[in-house]
Amino acid sequence: MSVLVSLIVMLGMLVVVPAGLRLIDAAELTPIRRTWPVFAVPGALALWLPRSARFTRGLLAVSAAVLVATMLLALSWALGEATGLPHPNLTWMAATHGLGNALGFALCSVPAWRRLKEKAA
Repeated sequence: MSVLVSLIVMLGMLVVVPAGLRLIDAAELTPIRRTWPVFAVPGALALWLPRSARFTRGLLAVSAAVLVATMLLALSWALGEATGLPHPNLTWMAATHGLGNALGFALCSVPAWRRLKEKAA
Protein backbone atom coordinates (compact mmCIF):
# COMPACT_ATOMS: atom_id res chain seq x y z
CA MET A 1 0.00 0.00 0.00
CA SER A 2 2.76 2.48 0.84
CA VAL A 3 4.36 1.91 -2.58
CA LEU A 4 1.08 2.85 -4.26
CA VAL A 5 0.72 5.96 -2.11
CA SER A 6 4.32 6.99 -2.85
CA LEU A 7 3.74 6.54 -6.58
CA ILE A 8 0.56 8.61 -6.49
CA VAL A 9 2.18 11.42 -4.47
CA MET A 10 5.23 11.39 -6.75
CA LEU A 11 2.98 11.56 -9.83
CA GLY A 12 1.17 14.54 -8.31
CA MET A 13 4.40 16.35 -7.45
CA LEU A 14 6.12 15.77 -10.77
CA VAL A 15 3.23 15.80 -13.29
CA VAL A 16 -0.10 17.06 -11.95
CA VAL A 17 1.04 20.21 -10.13
CA PRO A 18 3.27 21.43 -13.01
CA ALA A 19 0.45 20.76 -15.49
CA GLY A 20 -1.95 22.72 -13.31
CA LEU A 21 0.51 25.60 -13.00
CA ARG A 22 0.76 25.75 -16.80
CA LEU A 23 -3.04 25.97 -17.10
CA ILE A 24 -3.19 29.10 -14.94
CA ASP A 25 -2.03 32.01 -17.07
CA ALA A 26 -0.98 34.39 -14.30
CA ALA A 27 2.29 36.28 -14.64
CA GLU A 28 3.00 36.09 -10.91
CA LEU A 29 3.16 32.27 -11.13
CA THR A 30 6.02 32.28 -13.65
CA PRO A 31 8.76 32.02 -10.97
CA ILE A 32 6.90 29.16 -9.30
CA ARG A 33 6.52 27.33 -12.62
CA ARG A 34 10.24 27.64 -13.26
CA THR A 35 11.41 26.60 -9.80
CA TRP A 36 8.86 23.87 -9.06
CA PRO A 37 11.13 20.98 -10.20
CA VAL A 38 13.90 22.21 -7.89
CA PHE A 39 11.65 21.51 -4.90
CA ALA A 40 9.56 18.65 -6.27
CA VAL A 41 12.38 16.29 -7.32
CA PRO A 42 14.07 16.08 -3.88
CA GLY A 43 10.65 15.64 -2.30
CA ALA A 44 9.71 12.88 -4.70
CA LEU A 45 13.02 11.11 -4.13
CA ALA A 46 12.63 11.40 -0.36
CA LEU A 47 9.44 9.33 -0.61
CA TRP A 48 11.54 6.26 -1.40
CA LEU A 49 13.92 6.54 1.55
CA PRO A 50 13.37 4.07 4.40
CA ARG A 51 10.51 5.17 6.64
CA SER A 52 12.20 4.17 9.90
CA ALA A 53 15.06 6.62 9.39
CA ARG A 54 13.28 9.92 9.94
CA PHE A 55 16.43 11.71 11.13
CA THR A 56 18.37 10.34 8.16
CA ARG A 57 15.69 11.58 5.76
CA GLY A 58 15.87 14.99 7.41
CA LEU A 59 19.64 15.10 6.96
CA LEU A 60 19.34 14.13 3.30
CA ALA A 61 16.58 16.69 2.74
CA VAL A 62 18.69 19.46 4.29
CA SER A 63 21.73 18.45 2.22
CA ALA A 64 19.63 18.41 -0.97
CA ALA A 65 18.12 21.83 -0.23
CA VAL A 66 21.51 23.35 0.59
CA LEU A 67 23.02 21.87 -2.57
CA VAL A 68 20.24 23.36 -4.71
CA ALA A 69 20.60 26.76 -3.04
CA THR A 70 24.39 26.88 -3.38
CA MET A 71 24.29 25.70 -6.99
CA LEU A 72 21.74 28.41 -7.83
CA LEU A 73 24.08 30.89 -6.19
CA ALA A 74 26.97 29.57 -8.30
CA LEU A 75 24.81 29.80 -11.41
CA SER A 76 23.93 33.42 -10.66
CA TRP A 77 27.64 34.22 -10.21
CA ALA A 78 28.59 32.48 -13.47
CA LEU A 79 25.80 34.22 -15.41
CA GLY A 80 26.87 37.55 -13.94
CA GLU A 81 30.48 36.95 -14.95
CA ALA A 82 29.48 35.92 -18.47
CA THR A 83 26.90 38.61 -19.14
CA GLY A 84 27.91 41.52 -16.93
CA LEU A 85 24.74 41.33 -14.84
CA PRO A 86 25.05 42.23 -11.14
CA HIS A 87 26.31 39.26 -9.13
CA PRO A 88 28.08 38.50 -5.84
CA ASN A 89 31.84 39.03 -5.71
CA LEU A 90 34.29 36.16 -5.24
CA THR A 91 34.70 36.78 -1.49
CA TRP A 92 30.94 36.58 -0.97
CA MET A 93 30.80 33.40 -3.08
CA ALA A 94 33.51 31.74 -0.99
CA ALA A 95 31.69 32.69 2.18
CA THR A 96 28.24 31.52 1.04
CA HIS A 97 28.68 28.87 -1.64
CA GLY A 98 31.79 27.28 -0.14
CA LEU A 99 30.63 27.39 3.45
CA GLY A 100 27.14 26.25 2.49
CA ASN A 101 28.48 23.24 0.62
CA ALA A 102 30.96 22.38 3.36
CA LEU A 103 28.58 22.67 6.28
CA GLY A 104 25.11 22.25 4.86
CA PHE A 105 25.79 19.63 2.23
CA ALA A 106 28.80 17.63 3.41
CA LEU A 107 28.07 17.65 7.14
CA CYS A 108 24.49 16.53 6.53
CA SER A 109 24.89 14.07 3.67
CA VAL A 110 27.92 12.14 4.93
CA PRO A 111 26.34 11.15 8.27
CA ALA A 112 23.05 10.38 6.50
CA TRP A 113 24.70 8.04 3.99
CA ARG A 114 26.68 6.39 6.80
CA ARG A 115 23.45 5.80 8.72
CA LEU A 116 21.86 4.27 5.61
CA LYS A 117 24.92 2.06 5.07
CA GLU A 118 24.84 0.88 8.72
CA LYS A 119 21.14 0.01 8.48
CA ALA A 120 21.72 -1.96 5.28
CA ALA A 121 24.53 -4.01 6.84
